[in-house]
Amino acid sequence: MASDIGRSTYKRESRRHFRQRVEQALESPRLQEALTGSLPGMRDRRDVGFLSQDFEAGRADLKARRRANLPRLEELAREFRENLEAVGGVYHRARDAAEARATIARICQAAGAGIVTKSKSMATEEIQLNQHLEALGMEVVETDLGEFIVQRLHQHPSHLVAPALHLTVQDWADELGTEPDKAAILTQARTLLRQKFIDAAVGISGANAAIAETGTVMIVTNEGNADLTITLPRVHIAVFGLDKLTASLDDAVAMLRMLPRSATGQKMTSYVNWVTGPSRSADIGGILQTGAHGPREMHCVVIDNGRSEMLADPLFATALTCVRCGACSNACPSFMAVGGHQFGHIYNGPIGLVLTPFHHGLEADELPQSLCTQCNACQEICPVDIPLPRQILEHRRHTHRKTLTKRALLTTWAAGALGQASIGLAAPLSHLVPAGPVQLASPPLRRRLLPGGPEAAAPVTIFASCLVDRVLPEAGLALNRILRAAGFRVEFPRKQWCCGLICANAGDFAKGSRLDRQLTRALAESEGPIVTPSASCYGAFTMDAGEWGERSPQAEQVAERMRDSTRFVLQLLEERPELVASSPGERLQVAYHDSCQSKRQLGLVEEPRRVLELAGFEVIGLPDIANCCGFGGTFMMDWPQVADRLAEWKLDAVAKTGCTVLASDNPGCLMHIAAAAKKRGLDLRVAHVLELVAERLESPTA
Repeated sequence: MASDIGRSTYKRESRRHFRQRVEQALESPRLQEALTGSLPGMRDRRDVGFLSQDFEAGRADLKARRRANLPRLEELAREFRENLEAVGGVYHRARDAAEARATIARICQAAGAGIVTKSKSMATEEIQLNQHLEALGMEVVETDLGEFIVQRLHQHPSHLVAPALHLTVQDWADELGTEPDKAAILTQARTLLRQKFIDAAVGISGANAAIAETGTVMIVTNEGNADLTITLPRVHIAVFGLDKLTASLDDAVAMLRMLPRSATGQKMTSYVNWVTGPSRSADIGGILQTGAHGPREMHCVVIDNGRSEMLADPLFATALTCVRCGACSNACPSFMAVGGHQFGHIYNGPIGLVLTPFHHGLEADELPQSLCTQCNACQEICPVDIPLPRQILEHRRHTHRKTLTKRALLTTWAAGALGQASIGLAAPLSHLVPAGPVQLASPPLRRRLLPGGPEAAAPVTIFASCLVDRVLPEAGLALNRILRAAGFRVEFPRKQWCCGLICANAGDFAKGSRLDRQLTRALAESEGPIVTPSASCYGAFTMDAGEWGERSPQAEQVAERMRDSTRFVLQLLEERPELVASSPGERLQVAYHDSCQSKRQLGLVEEPRRVLELAGFEVIGLPDIANCCGFGGTFMMDWPQVADRLAEWKLDAVAKTGCTVLASDNPGCLMHIAAAAKKRGLDLRVAHVLELVAERLESPTA
């Protein structure tokens, strides 16, 4: 992967220093005000924007178009060059950041540039262009309003679309010496920038798309600065990655249907510029004079810088379909907790965690990527359906700076029966739980659950999961009661342990695969459907484990028998409503928390709500504050302060409902939220859906 090209801010840092930065971000009132004051609103505007556009249909169309172009990128580059040169433009290809910087510097020097204006461009951030041109004696002026203030503060963008997202209005006012009023800030910025536009010899832009069939670049903005940057100077340089090449105008229009809505919630941005070559008086009938109202030269600098390597990797190639909307950052719970300066490198947010190793080296990524909870919110919202969680996890596999405690836990966890015995003695899970509020079950579920039922009854096997077995046995006991009440003969294989998800999510696929094999052997001889009260473990065993290592036909057979408890119990209650007692009078209101895996991996949204309704409860949805409770397996061990912040937001959402009971179908979420509630001193019951159903059985002692 590409090596880091150096900038002191971005050099490899110690875990301690990075942790200090994260803690400072969590403790900064202004940063927290900026993040929580903007990101939920951006998500809301995005949702409103898609009321007039079918998101799934638009995503399928754009995804197909972008992926169809991937194997043709070199062909499209040749076609783009031919058509650009046919209209008087100049094409440059840069292998890496150094070559791109050198090429742009030569163009600027040939133009005699003292002042260079720039519109927003993450590609120029990627190659660290500003520092290079400034070292050569040029004044580089960022003219996008967010980039303008970030440059003045000697910072770098904290968001792909909103570079100054981390700043409050007061921060702007303090820097510009104005009142904390948006109109005053805009007036001052306009005053400072106007003459720079006029005096600049070179204007540099990015490009949202480079259209091969016409040699056109498309530039999408919300400010008039881009128009001034690409029209007033004598020379216009468009800088963009190889991945921005697209075959046709139709492809670009498909992007316009999805990009503005995903980025800012707009049906269309304020400005869409289509630039095809330099301005020439012969083409415009003499109305505009060349050099006064259009550039004499138009250069396109197309950057590789690790993109060819990404394209050659089947797992990562789809990251090149990214349209840089920033929606993945808006949806990311950890990003909202700590901001883009921590959650990323130069490119930040979830897509930044994927791109960074290819552009700047794996070392630049290994600490930021540990902030990912693997909640899947980024892929859910992505307008081209990039499998960002899986790609981030692949990078995590190749990073090695795990703490000694974490390495010890993963080793113990993967040790099968020995690990279970060790946990019974040393309880390493206690490190995952805030001190005091939650205790490990003693004895474990396997010693408390009494399988059985009529010999002639249909068999059902329970796979409890390690957390249910040792931490949340109430969910397993409730499932047992429901199954026996329905007349099943219940089996509980005693050698079952863990599905491997906790190790795999920590980046250790080998240990995850070992646990998957152990669980396969433990369940293989059981009978009937295998029902688990842990939705995430169901997803791991039936959908994920094949990527951790080679699986046997026996594992596939076991996977085919496995069922998540939510759908299984829903079918029971729909077919046999008499299993639960009728509930006369007012129904108890229950707030429902959608676990990340249940909602985004398994599509379990209406099903758990319907289960609760059939059991006699009224389900109240939670307002969207953050997309995750913060558990994330070993994430809460790596980043307990971030996990606590996410749990606090979840409790804030519960408080808005007025409910005193919170339900979910994920043991990890329940454990984490219950600990946070107890820490806050809340009178809140946190219960598995199965527990609430079991309490409503017509025969509660079944």
